[in-house]
Amino acid sequence: MALYEVLSTYSCPVRSQSIYGVEPMSLTKREKLIGLLSILPIFLFLSVFFYYPTLNTFFHSFTKWDGLNETWIGLKNYRDIFSSGDVWLLLRNNMIFVLAYPGIFLFCMIVTVLLHEQVAGWRFFRSVFYIPTILSTVVVGFLMKVMFSYDGTVNQWLRMFKLDFLATTWFDQTVTAFIVLIFCYYWQTLGQGVLILLAGMSSIPEEMYDASKIDGANWWQRLFQITLPSLVQPIFYFTFINVTWAFIGLFPLIYSVTGGGPGYSTTPIDFMIYIKGFMQNGEMGYASALSVILFILVMIVSWIQFRVSERLSE
Repeated sequence: MALYEVLSTYSCPVRSQSIYGVEPMSLTKREKLIGLLSILPIFLFLSVFFYYPTLNTFFHSFTKWDGLNETWIGLKNYRDIFSSGDVWLLLRNNMIFVLAYPGIFLFCMIVTVLLHEQVAGWRFFRSVFYIPTILSTVVVGFLMKVMFSYDGTVNQWLRMFKLDFLATTWFDQTVTAFIVLIFCYYWQTLGQGVLILLAGMSSIPEEMYDASKIDGANWWQRLFQITLPSLVQPIFYFTFINVTWAFIGLFPLIYSVTGGGPGYSTTPIDFMIYIKGFMQNGEMGYASALSVILFILVMIVSWIQFRVSERLSE
């Protein structure tokens, strides 16, 4: 009889032996423990820098708080926000940037198609269009503030071309101030949009375009029946980040270009939070209430965008 068969005959099941009265941990429990320990650092990070500040802001939105002393006042901050009409003016300013999105999308789509068609000098222009994207928004804002000042480059060009009637104090009027802000937004966002759309367009198989040409499809038919349907996800991503930015990303642009003026006519919600919390007698409770309103608004807008995306993807 072989040694293996002898050992098999007299062998018995091996039982786990405890060491000092402690049962050894099973493999499943060990894997669960390792998994929990792995996510513990990020959980602590989120707790300290996200969950606690969020709950703290929500609590202080019901108080009169200057950063040190707090007094419970219930819904007074929210009543003041809506009764004063400030929230509607602030929301209007945010919505102006949302409504400006179709324009930048159109520009990005035109430039993307031209670059994809590899027009003359396309490599050079691809780099040039992307340069503003890598610049800080504050740098862009101060650059435009200098250019559009009364004695700035823009007014000097207008006077040089005998268009003196167009030279104006751009930041003293609401309409012209928004023109400068929208121009800054378009100039810095163009490269980002082109990069996203060009990446999506590069993933479309060339065979689809070749087959459509054989079937007699013209350039416009290829654009609307092949290119745009194939870019649904990149378009949604670009739309999502820009609409969200219009609510929570305007602070550096407004701070560096107009400072919210004239008056509050170009002040969005996120910049008003800064004004109330840090510039006007430290109204931190009022600023906290505005933050909660902005948080709820962004959640609603994000939910709507995801629902629309799901419908378009069906």
